[in-house]
Amino acid sequence: MTKIRLRYAPSPTGFLHIGNTRTALMNYLYAHHYNGDFIVRIEDTDIERNVEGAIESQFDNMEWLGISPDESFLKPIDKYGKYMQSQKFDRYKELAEKLIEKGFAYKCFCTPQELQIEREEQEARGIVATKYSKKCLYRNDIDQLKDKPYNIRFNVGEDQAIKINDVVRGDVEFNSKEIGDFVILKSNGIATYNFAVVVDDYDMQITHVVRGEEHISNTPKQCLIYSAFNWTEPKFCHLTLIVDETKKKLSKRSGNAMFFISQYREQGYLPEALFNYIALLGWSPKGEQEIFSKEEFVKMFDEKRFSKSPSTFDMVKMKWINSQWMKKLSDENYLEFTKKFIDKSKFNIDNKEPLWLNSVLMLFKKELEFGSQINKHLDIFFNDVEVSAQTKETLGTLSDYKEMILSLKNELINLEDFEENNIKKIISMLGKTFEKKGKDLFMPIRIFTTLSEHGPELAKTISLLGKQKVLKNIDSLL
Repeated sequence: MTKIRLRYAPSPTGFLHIGNTRTALMNYLYAHHYNGDFIVRIEDTDIERNVEGAIESQFDNMEWLGISPDESFLKPIDKYGKYMQSQKFDRYKELAEKLIEKGFAYKCFCTPQELQIEREEQEARGIVATKYSKKCLYRNDIDQLKDKPYNIRFNVGEDQAIKINDVVRGDVEFNSKEIGDFVILKSNGIATYNFAVVVDDYDMQITHVVRGEEHISNTPKQCLIYSAFNWTEPKFCHLTLIVDETKKKLSKRSGNAMFFISQYREQGYLPEALFNYIALLGWSPKGEQEIFSKEEFVKMFDEKRFSKSPSTFDMVKMKWINSQWMKKLSDENYLEFTKKFIDKSKFNIDNKEPLWLNSVLMLFKKELEFGSQINKHLDIFFNDVEVSAQTKETLGTLSDYKEMILSLKNELINLEDFEENNIKKIISMLGKTFEKKGKDLFMPIRIFTTLSEHGPELAKTISLLGKQKVLKNIDSLL
């Protein structure tokens, strides 16, 4: 049985983002579910657009996510050739010339200016100029042009049906009359995408090509090249788009503030959570469960469960999944992780007693959605805060609380052991004495002691704030 081999082929023109992560992740799951190989190779022939550090960043973020390649230019296997297109120029040229010998390709000496004139002449005659005219295929003056730069074009047959059976879309048919003779090797010796990708996939014995639906239009051109060489095509699988909440394709340009994986790392998202959520974009498991480990995804992967509809990237759900993974952390790992994201320019944690700091951070383990969110909760413990207008407004809706707060103040002044259980007893006693419960009991106490109407466990929060700070807060409002 042929070993399953899938690849992710990024270019160095950008960094790892939600879209190409989904592509890499699905290739990884598909390959590893069938005990196959997951390969990463680099399509770096668009030299002018290459971004310094992009490839290093891609590999770093993929490793962080747990999408580790079995093969790459860092872990090559010689029989599969080079893992970077920039190291295969001779291979592409050799194969392009073979296609010329077989009649499947020809040299095109037309300059960009000549092609533009040709298009304008066709448009003037009312012809929609979407295809090259095959002018150079029929030239009689080739010998006179041998020193002139040329591209190599693929000779596309007329009215030829091209069929594929796509994993997601089923049977898809194209016609060669819609394609035109496309360039496979440019005059500078650089192979175009559609030619290089076929050669690379053949050399690396790729069995399945999983990629985004924007590549569907490239597929018939690639099928023609496979056919010309009499090579077996891989199985194609075109994933549906990932869209934002406005149903536009998710992209940096569409205004999505959190598009790159590095942004999620910086904000304090867990790699397990990102892997989990992105695996659910365009693919669904059986049942209602949504929290899975990488190993569980590999085991239950089924290519028949790819969605045929676009997937909406939902930031609310992303945060929820991350919060679930944060709850799974041991207390020790949670504390270690969260401390990395504390803004030390606002909160001086170095001169705080470690056990006290740990207790404060543990207050928020069940409600944090991501690491850096901890900074929204620490003000009341580290700084002098002002009561917000909204909190004052809330206080104005409450009645008959002043006597209770004065009693609370006296009880706290006289409390020698300022710890959680003793504070709970005081709050319980106040409820019975002043015949209050629920919001009427807890809201005034929370606002006066913490200067906020929201927060974690009240008695524990009051205890960690300390007697001096709590009394100061009460006086500031009284």
